[in-house]
Formats: sequence, C-alpha cells, structure tokens
Amino acid sequence: MERAQDRACVFAATHAAVAACDPLQARSLVLQLPGLNRNKDVPGIVGLLREFLPVRGVPSGWGFVEAAAAMRDIGFFLGSLKRHGHEPADVVPGLEPVLLDLARMTDLPPRETLLHVTVWNPAAADAQRSYTGLSDEAHLLESVRISMAALEAAIAVTVELHDVPLRSPGFAQGCDELAAYLQKMVESIVYAYRFISPQVFYDELRPFYEPIRVGGQSYLGPGAVEMPLFVLDHVLWGSQSDHQAYREFKETYLPYVLPAYRAVYARFAGKPALIDRAIGEARAAGAQDELVRAGLAALNRVFVVLLRFRAPHVQLAERVYEVGRSGPAIGSGGYAPSMLGDLVTLTLAARSRIRTALNES
Repeated sequence: MERAQDRACVFAATHAAVAACDPLQARSLVLQLPGLNRNKDVPGIVGLLREFLPVRGVPSGWGFVEAAAAMRDIGFFLGSLKRHGHEPADVVPGLEPVLLDLARMTDLPPRETLLHVTVWNPAAADAQRSYTGLSDEAHLLESVRISMAALEAAIAVTVELHDVPLRSPGFAQGCDELAAYLQKMVESIVYAYRFISPQVFYDELRPFYEPIRVGGQSYLGPGAVEMPLFVLDHVLWGSQSDHQAYREFKETYLPYVLPAYRAVYARFAGKPALIDRAIGEARAAGAQDELVRAGLAALNRVFVVLLRFRAPHVQLAERVYEVGRSGPAIGSGGYAPSMLGDLVTLTLAARSRIRTALNES
C-alpha cells in the first residue's frame, strides 16, 4: 500500500485543480452574491447570473475540471434563488439546458453538490464562493475540506483491504492506515463544534440547501451527508445489511457522490463486507492464532475511530435541530437526523461482532 500521506495528496490535488479553475471568468461576479442575498435582491441575483451563464452552449472542448468548476459558480445562484422562494429554472431563461449539459459532462447531478461548494471551491478569502459571506459558512466549508481527501484515501484502503488475508501483516497495517485517515473525520467534527454556531447554521445557512427541480426531477441541496463515508461503511460492514432505512439512506445519496464511488458501491452491493470476510477467516483459523488476533484488534481500532466521529456528529445534529425545533426536522442534505442515530447503532453492532470474534479466538 502507498504511504498514507502520498495517497491523500493525490485526492487533494484533484480537488485543487477544480478549485483553481474559473472557466466562466465568474470569480468577481460570484463574490457579489452574498450582498445580493442579504438584500433579498432576486432581480439582481438573476441579472448577475445571466452575465456569465453560457447560454449559447457549454464549450465542447471542456473536460471534467472545467464543467465541475462551472457548475460550482452557477450552483451558488441556484441555492440562493431557492432560498428566496424561486425555482431557478423557472426564473432564469436558458438555465436548465446548461445545467443538464454540465451534469452529463461530470456524471453528477444538475446542481451544486457538497463537492462543488467545499473542496472544489477556492479557500482563499479573495476567491472563495459563498451564499452568505458569513464566517460560520467559511468554517462549515473548511470542516469538510479537513477530511474529504483523507476520507477518499480511506475508501481506497478499505477496498484494497477487502482482498488482504486477515493473517497477513499487511491487514493490520492497512487497518492502522485506515484508522489514521478516519481520524481526520474526527478532527472535522471537532472543528465544526468549535467554529459553527447551531443557531447561525439553522437560521442563516440551512435555507440555502433546499432541493430544486431540474428537468422534471428534484435534486437535494449540498449537505455533509453527501460525503462518501456511507460508501466506506458499505464496504467495511454494511453491504449485506437488511436494515431498510439504512439501505434507503445509501441509495438516496449515491447519485451525489463521484462516479468512481458509485462503482465501488455497486461492486460490493449484496456481497460480504470486509468484516464478514475477516470474521469468517478468524473462525476458520481457530483459537489462539496470534496473527488472527492482531488483525481483528486492528480492525476493532478502525471502528473505535469511526465511532469517535459518529457519536459527536449525532450530538451536533441534535444541537442544531434543538435550536430549530419549531421548524423543519429534516437535515440540510434532506435526511432525517434520526438516521445518524441508526448509523451509530449499526456501527456499534458491527464492532460488537469483531469483539465477539476476538473473544472466540
């Protein structure tokens, strides 16, 4: 396996390429958007978008990077218009064909997603796109940037580990690399706790993440739930789960992750997860096999870190929706926050299977 640092850098470099791209020459225009949103200036928002919208068609020479960057800059206007009560495609002539073209070029939904607004968004203050311009929004974007490349590297490790024998020293080493990547998820939730006000999130930010309609379909707004952690869970412990709400949850967010992760999901769907294979090998090897015990102990450490992220994530969601308990009870990405509690329960159940196998070996 590659050195952990190098692996994460590869993913970060891809994000940086999109973040640095400005194919519509829209930076100075998009930076005016927070002021228009503060003033609820819908005609101003529409007029600004029309200044750079490629209504004559998306250039045929564009690749993924250009199309993703263009969707980012158009996307901040989509959430803004919906926040002020308008379906973007209804109020901006020529918008819908552009969105559908960009979606085809990227194989992603025809609107902005979590990727567009965070890791594909320049972090520099003079270039970072924003709905509101609030510091809490900047911190929200940063909390995702802290962990996204590490999470993507973690998925790659999990897929590789699926084929590494439990008794191989490489299995325990891979689990420790995986745990190190997942520690970034813990850091991201700690950061969010420190720097994002639940009141500001609920009242000022969340309204920009509502669903919009494009091409006769509804598409969810950006939300942290679109992080591909559910793909990692799927490979690690959840690919054969019969928990109906969990299965629906995964399938809801699958269209919002990169095509490569949709392929990973499909590859493992209905097949034994990593822990199923590892526990089967442990039982076949019999009692008192030290290499087996080392492998299971390393796998257990992965779940310890995963739960270190999950438990505070539930608490953070509860804080946010306690603040807004008289309003919507649906999360910013369109899910019920109670699903986070189900994920904790399912993750704990998977970990308990490993601990049982450790006691048996």
